[in-house]
Amino acid sequence: MLLNALTLHMPTTALEAAKLFKQEDTKVLAGGTFLLNSLKLLKHKGTKTTHNILSLAKAEDLKGIALQGDTLTIKAMTTITDLLENPLTVDNLKVLHTVCQNISTNPIRNMATVGGNLTCRYTWTEMGAVMIALDAQMHFLSPEGKETVMPAEDFFKNAARAESLFTHVTVRKDPAAKIAYRRVKKTLNVDQPMLAVCVKAKLKGKQWGDARVAVNNGTAFAQRDRALEDFLNRSQSAPDLGTKALEHLTKEIYDTRSTDYKQHMFRVSIRTAIEEICKG
Repeated sequence: MLLNALTLHMPTTALEAAKLFKQEDTKVLAGGTFLLNSLKLLKHKGTKTTHNILSLAKAEDLKGIALQGDTLTIKAMTTITDLLENPLTVDNLKVLHTVCQNISTNPIRNMATVGGNLTCRYTWTEMGAVMIALDAQMHFLSPEGKETVMPAEDFFKNAARAESLFTHVTVRKDPAAKIAYRRVKKTLNVDQPMLAVCVKAKLKGKQWGDARVAVNNGTAFAQRDRALEDFLNRSQSAPDLGTKALEHLTKEIYDTRSTDYKQHMFRVSIRTAIEEICKG
């Protein structure tokens, strides 16, 4: 299917891209796995499509992964494959390797980018819950070259709206943090997540602390279950902790547009994630 006529912009730096980002009627092209399908769907429906496409393919300063001290920087145009294969994802950051493995197929992972996954505004995408659990910080660049930083939690509370160009995300490597991730896909034949749960905590002996529980119910953007976090922070590891935790959920997170099966799988996912952390 031929798309409507458009203007393709290909800046070579992040700052140049940030200036173009603000022009009217512009969509960002990262890996293209979301945008191109979206444009085709709009054309098929006879809906007006955007006139300006901002490709970030040639902005080399938007690519790469680096560790400085205990802070891992993942730039927006880093592909899912690059993150999957990077040796810096260790300790609590191993969960990034797990999430990347869950994303589609090798050809898609070779094209799709971390920035595209985080900012595409589809509620079901993979990265949101994990970045919230890791207390990731998202970095944006204004046309004037000013950087702003926003916690991933706040970004998704704002429905993943980017007011300026997303350039990179930073996460802290913490060998003391334990993390468990569960994801259930929609069907055997549709490899999209129906739900995802990520639980992170630090244990002093058996006592839980610094718990973060991030949930993606597939119908709203990823969010924290603070009621469950409060319960876990008052708890000690025990064989039945996962089962007891199910009595302390923020129900509206899990019940929104949920079938009985989906609610059951949420409970299984939360229980087994907590049990995994209890077992170390």
